[in-house]
Amino acid sequence: MRKSLGAWLFTLGTACAHVPEKPPESAAGEPVSAETLLERAEAAYEARDYPGCAALYRQRVARCGDDDCRAGSHYEAASCLALAGQPAPALEEAKLAVARGYFNAEKLKLDPELASLHALPGWGDVLAAVQTNRDKAEYPPMPVPVLVAVDTYGSRQVEPGDVLALLGVETGKPFVHSRALFQDKAAELRKRYDLAWADVSLSYWLDSPTEARAYITVDLVDTGDTERLRFLPAPKGTPEDPEGLVARWRAYEKRGFELLQRGALNQEEGPACRVAHCIWGFAHPEFAPLEPVLVERVPVLRDAVVKVLREDANPEKRAAAAFVLAYAGTPEQVVASLVPFIRDPDGGVRNNVLRVLTAVQEAADRPLVDVDVVVDAISMPEGTDRSKSLYLLQMLLDDMKPEAVRALRATLIQRLGASLVAHAGFALPHFREPAVLILQRLSGEKHEAPEQWKAWLSRQTQ
Repeated sequence: MRKSLGAWLFTLGTACAHVPEKPPESAAGEPVSAETLLERAEAAYEARDYPGCAALYRQRVARCGDDDCRAGSHYEAASCLALAGQPAPALEEAKLAVARGYFNAEKLKLDPELASLHALPGWGDVLAAVQTNRDKAEYPPMPVPVLVAVDTYGSRQVEPGDVLALLGVETGKPFVHSRALFQDKAAELRKRYDLAWADVSLSYWLDSPTEARAYITVDLVDTGDTERLRFLPAPKGTPEDPEGLVARWRAYEKRGFELLQRGALNQEEGPACRVAHCIWGFAHPEFAPLEPVLVERVPVLRDAVVKVLREDANPEKRAAAAFVLAYAGTPEQVVASLVPFIRDPDGGVRNNVLRVLTAVQEAADRPLVDVDVVVDAISMPEGTDRSKSLYLLQMLLDDMKPEAVRALRATLIQRLGASLVAHAGFALPHFREPAVLILQRLSGEKHEAPEQWKAWLSRQTQ
C-alpha cells in the first residue's frame, strides 16, 4: 500500500547597504510591486542586511493591497530591526503591525527575533492589543507548532546529543522558527566540528487549523564526504517565461498560501488536479481558470519551460518551472524533463523536481525513473533532498516485479543500508516511514525499533 507525501508539510531553511524609505520605481518609472519588494526584502534578510530588510518591508506597506499584507510587512520590519540591534524602532513597527490587525498572538509572544523587545516599555501594550485582535478574528492564525524532536544526520564525528545541546531548544514546547538563528547555529556547527557543510531546518506539520507539529533536522557533511555536495553549476541566464506560465504558477502558489492562512482554502481531501502533482488544486474559484491553460499550453511549450529550469539565474523561477513541468505531457515526458535537474544547486529547486518525480512514479504502475539516479539522490545533503528521494525509491520498488527487487537487493543494501537504517530512526515521519517500508521490502521482515534494523543490517554484512 502506497504512502503519499501528504499535503501539509512545509520545510523552512536557514556593514549594510542603505535602502531609501520612499517606495522605489522600476527602471521604466513604474512603481515596484509589493511582490517585488517582498522578494528584495527576503533577499536582504538572507544576506543578513537587516536594516535594508526593514526598509524594504516598510516600503512594501505602501504597495500592499490589504491590511493583512500591511500588518505582515510591519511585523517583518520589526523582526529585521530587532535583528539589526534596533529594538526601539522594532517596537514601533510591532505596534503598527498590531494596529493594522496582526493577530497571531502566540507567535508574536514567542518569536525569538523579537526577544530584545520584551524589556521595553510598551511591549505589554503590544501583547494586549494583539490578543484583542486574536479574540475578534473570524478565523484562527497559522498555529505555532509544538517541537516534537531534533533529528541529526550525515556526520560520523558529531553526536546527536551534542547537537541538541548546541541548539539549546526544548522539545514538547511551542516553537517559533527563525532562519537567522538557524543560520547562526549551522555556522557554529561548521566551525566547531570542521564540517564541509551544515544546515538546520524546520519541518512544519499542520494537523488542523489550530494544531501543528515541528521537527528540526540537522544535516551535516564531513570533510571527507564532499562528493555529497556535487551539484550542477549555478545558472546565470534570464530566459523568457513562455506565455507567462512560470509567473502565473508563482502567483498561484503565493495566493494559495494566503488563502490557507485565512482559512479560505479547503484542503481536507487534498489537492485535486488533472496530472500527478499540483499544490492547491483548482477547486477554488480564483484558481479554476489556470489548469486548462496548463494542460493545453505546457506540452506545446515544454522545451521553453525546461529552458527556464536549466538557465534562469533566479531559483524561485526554476522551482516554479519544475512544478509547471508536471503538465509537460506523458509521464515519460515529465520524467525526462525533470531528471537532469535533480542536482540543481538550489535546495528548493531540487525539492520541487523530486516532489513531481515522486508523484508521477506514485501514479504509475511501472518504473519510470532509473534506480541508480534515485540512489544517488539519497546521498544529497539536505533533508528535503533525501525525504523525497526515499519516497521515490519506495514508489519504484512498489512498481517493480518481485524478481527485479531481488536482483537489486544486495546492491541496495550495500549502497544504502546504513542510510536507510539511520533514516528509520528519525522522528520525522517523512524520513522514517519510507525508510522502514524500503527496509521491509528488501528484508522481508517487519521491525519498528531502529535497534532492530541495525541488528538486521549487521547480519547482512557479516
